[in-house]
Amino acid sequence: MICPSCSRHVPDDALVCPGCGASLDTTRKMSLSGATWCPACGALAAPGATECPKCGTSLTAEKGDERRKRDIELPEIGNTGMMDALGDAGALHGVESAIPPEDGAAELRVDRLPRARALVLAGLLAVVVVGGAALLITHPWDPSANRTATTTPADTSMQGFPGFIESLTGQDVESGAGTSTSVADALEQAHDDLGALSERVDQSEELLRSEGVSGDMSPDELDAAVDAAQAVSLDVSNAIADLSALDDGSYPDALADLTTLGNWLRNRCDALSAAWECAASSDDPPSDSDEILSGVNASRDYRRRFAQLYAQWKLDEVQTQD
Repeated sequence: MICPSCSRHVPDDALVCPGCGASLDTTRKMSLSGATWCPACGALAAPGATECPKCGTSLTAEKGDERRKRDIELPEIGNTGMMDALGDAGALHGVESAIPPEDGAAELRVDRLPRARALVLAGLLAVVVVGGAALLITHPWDPSANRTATTTPADTSMQGFPGFIESLTGQDVESGAGTSTSVADALEQAHDDLGALSERVDQSEELLRSEGVSGDMSPDELDAAVDAAQAVSLDVSNAIADLSALDDGSYPDALADLTTLGNWLRNRCDALSAAWECAASSDDPPSDSDEILSGVNASRDYRRRFAQLYAQWKLDEVQTQD
């Protein structure tokens, strides 16, 4: 081995040059610009080497050693006579297969544009499908087919409203459509219903003043009286709600008067229900009579106003003709 520093011959197993002391255990640099590799084992050979240092394969290239090529006879591709074959059909560029068919004849494949007739038929089909779907969804021949409003007539005579109604108030209906009974008739019936409810409230109040605070009523009777007072209060509230459903602008003054009567009557019902509940929970109603009747006494003004204006605010014939 030759020392790379001083070029002195040293033993092959030496780690340090005995002459200059240079370290010999490092990897030597080697230029690969002229190096070659063995084609058999891939080992690196020194520049100019004629044999592989690893497997002994000859590294000298033999003359005439060229890369083998497959000799395949392919037909020539051309467009001679192609335009004659296509004619005036408006075809795109012809495509001729490079692989000949089995019979040796040239195979010609032509890509053509869709004809105008096919485009027109496709457009007509799309219009029919889309138009048919739109007609099926919208039902132009039957506008009420998709209406979700309830239109089944219902008997509302038991709910404080006379007669039958064809559709519920507040739903989308055509202008002018309404109930089978006129608004005037409904207002007259509502006036009569408020009068009947006022009589029930008067009877309950008289029973409270005569029996409720006397201590003669049993607990069961007191509970029944409380339930009756609450039932009257609920009926009055329903009557007021029915009045609000009649607001179509035909009789605004009459509707406002009846609503006022209903509110006065409901204020009396609230005080009366509270009085009956107080009497039912009292251990000595006669001793607690002042406390029981305090709210009822405070609502006397509502009773007086109702009695004075009830007959005056009845929908008369003149208002009906208007």
